[in-house]
This record gives sequence, C-alpha cells and structure tokens, in this order.
Amino acid sequence: MQLSDLSALRKRQQDGDYLLPAYEDWCFSRVPGTIADLLGADIGPRLPDAATDGYGDVSRVVVFLVDGFGLAQWDGERERVPFLRRFERAGTVTPLTSVYPSETAAALNTFHSATLPAEHGVIGWNVYDPDADEMFEALPFIRKDGSEPERIDFEDVANAESIYPELSAAGVETHHVTPFPSESTVPHTYDPEDLSTFLDAFAEAAEGATDPSYIFAYLPQTDAIGHAEGVDSDAYRETADETFARVSGAIDMLAETTDDDGETLVCITADHGLIDTDPDRNVDLSAPPFDLVSDLKTLTDGTPIRFAGSPRNVHLHLEPERIDEVHDTLTAELDARVFRKQEVLDSDLFGPNPSATFERRLGDLVVVHQDLGVWFGDEEEAELGLVAMHGGLHPDEMLVPFATATLDSLR
Repeated sequence: MQLSDLSALRKRQQDGDYLLPAYEDWCFSRVPGTIADLLGADIGPRLPDAATDGYGDVSRVVVFLVDGFGLAQWDGERERVPFLRRFERAGTVTPLTSVYPSETAAALNTFHSATLPAEHGVIGWNVYDPDADEMFEALPFIRKDGSEPERIDFEDVANAESIYPELSAAGVETHHVTPFPSESTVPHTYDPEDLSTFLDAFAEAAEGATDPSYIFAYLPQTDAIGHAEGVDSDAYRETADETFARVSGAIDMLAETTDDDGETLVCITADHGLIDTDPDRNVDLSAPPFDLVSDLKTLTDGTPIRFAGSPRNVHLHLEPERIDEVHDTLTAELDARVFRKQEVLDSDLFGPNPSATFERRLGDLVVVHQDLGVWFGDEEEAELGLVAMHGGLHPDEMLVPFATATLDSLR
C-alpha cells in the first residue's frame, strides 16, 4: 500500500457503509511499536516501513495525540488552520484506521500497551466484568454513582502491561504531558480546562528529557467540545485553533531546546475521529419499541446491566432465552449492525487472540449503529444528548491521521 493512498485503504477495509480496522498493517495499534523501533527498542508490531521512510538516526520522538481529531477533522480544518498546512508541507500525513471500538478507553489502553482490545479486554468506556460483578467506567475508574469499584482493582481493568518499563530497559526515557498524573513515566501535568498551562508542562518535559527519549503529549479538548457542541460548530473550530496553536508553540519550543546530536521526529495522531449524531433521534433502548431493561442480565444485587460499551458500541448482556428475540427486534428496527458474540469472535472485530478477560466482558450482542447513538435513558442527558460521538465503524470515526515530520523540516 502506498504511504498516502487513502482510497486504497478505504476500499480494502470498507464493508458496506462501515470501515473495519486494518489490524494487520495500517492501524493506530501499530504506532507504539513504530515509535519504539525508531528509538531502537522492540515492543510490538510496527507500521509498514513506508510510514517512516527517510527518518534515520532518530534520538527523540514527540507524539501529540489530539483526542477526537480524526482524518475527517484534519481534512475539514486544514484550509482554516495554517499549522496543519505547515505540517503537511514539512512531512507526511498517513491514513490509519483506529481500533474497534473507536473509543478513547480502548484505544489508549492499546496505545500504552501495544495490545489490541481483544487482548487487553477494555471493550469500551463502560465495562461489565462478570467475575468482579461490577459495572464501571474504565476512564475514569468509577461506577455510575461516582464511587470506586470495590470488587476489582484498577490494575485489573486492562489485561496488559505498560510498554514503558520495556522502553526504559532499552534505554529510552519517556515523559508524559497529560492533564492527569502518570505513574509509569516521568509525568508533567497541566490543567485540561486551561490550555495556556500546556506549554509550561511541555517545556518541563522537553528540557528534562535525556535522549534517546519519547515525549507523549495528550490533548483531549477537541473531543470534549465535540461531544457537547458537535464538530460542525464554532466552539469546535475555536478549540481546534487553540489546540494547534499550543502544539505549534510546543514545536517552536522544541527547536529552541533540542541539540543537534540526533534527529527529532514530531508526530501528530488521534485515537479516533468523530461524527455528529442527532440528539433528537438518538435511540433509547429503555423505551418502546425496545423496552430492553427486563431482558438484561443483572448483578447479584439485582441491578440490570445497562452500561457496557458506549452509545456507538453497545454491549448487551442478556438473559439467554432473550438473545434471539432481542437480536431480531434490533435488526428490524435499527439501521445498525447487530453482531452476535460468536460473530464478533469469528471476525476478529476487536482483534485476534482474544483473552479470557475480553471474552467474559464481551456482550451477547454488540450493536453498532450507522450514524446515531444507542443507549439507555438512564443517561439521556449524559450520553443520548451528546452531539458528536465515536466508538463505531463509520469511516469518520475509524480513520485517523499519523502525521510525521522532522523537527528540522518544521523550523
């Protein structure tokens, strides 16, 4: 596949109106292995060589992960945001698919472990683990009532190990610039509500890193405002403007603080893209014609298992005798793919080599709507009322950029 051949990737991965993950080559899941390989470490599968052709003697890799800024968002904003055009002139934008689900909780666990969702077992933002008899949000690690789960430890949310001890053993120093503390690397935190604090945290990382080094910077602001206002909104555009102004400032800062002993590679990517849904039409599974709550399995205390996956990646844990009828009703009433559990496993939708953790958390049915949110009315405002969403298989959710350029070319 040619480096920038988006049409070939789309054609190969297209399945009707849906786009499937390209786990075998051009997938976001292979970015961490690629970064490690550039720095002389081996921690997992990498992207094809064409993704990094021409980059040699790399001593520092800097990754800006802009949450929710998929390839459709890059293309939509590039004429308006000068920095994006500057980056294109200096380097290359390679199209990748996200993992399934195209959700932050699943994708970031992949990014930090170099394992696929089928392996690490984080099936979406919301997880039901029958062994622990718990429903919880994977990010953050809380129940719906705000309390911390009592029957599962945070360390057991993902069935995977962090890549950072391996990078450290290979002599690579890692720094994280994030709006939350990081325990597995050198942390540099900033206020997510005030992007002006990002540059100070990034400067601390850039000045403190000893090469070979890897600096990871996470910016979730575009995703957050997209959920609330939609990607086709002034608020989204203003947030994108500010985000890339900060990224541009961070690159300028790198140029001032980086020595010339080795090449610095700058990368911009995203965990997923976004699509605008319609809150007036998003589907409430608690209401007619579905009324699904009574069909659900329950926790041992009798609580129905409503929350697993997300509105674009719904996992239904059903009473066994109700699976067939619910499947038929959803298939008839929704413009959606309704996968049975065995279909998911046979298709490697979440990746090959499923772990026991993944298999027990996987729903009896997985519902992927073409362009709407599907959830339970208990969270009507928090979830069904969102505008932009992600998690499904729409091409605008699934396609993400992997933009690369040397620091010298960006100066």
